[in-house]
Amino acid sequence: MGLEDKDIVALSGGHTLGRCHKERSGYEGPWTKTPLIFDNSYFKELLIGEQEGLIQLPSDKALLQDPIFSKYVHLYAKDENAFFADYAEAHLKLSELGDVLGLIQ
Repeated sequence: MGLEDKDIVALSGGHTLGRCHKERSGYEGPWTKTPLIFDNSYFKELLIGEQEGLIQLPSDKALLQDPIFSKYVHLYAKDENAFFADYAEAHLKLSELGDVLGLIQ
């Protein structure tokens, strides 16, 4: 689809906002302690591991299992500005992809 490993990890960082809703996903709870603030806390929380009151989906945990993805998780946990720059770039790429599957009617 035109996205690189770095883009996938950066876009996953969008989970820093909001929460899971049981009726939509089967999971309930926020990913971070500050779900209304866009920052790099998703990556910091991911490195800490499971904590009471916070959610980590199997797809979140998979970012740590893959050595290439994990490299970016560690980078973004340490360097918020790198996350912001890479997220902006990845979000633009995703937006410019449009409806490549022809699902929008």
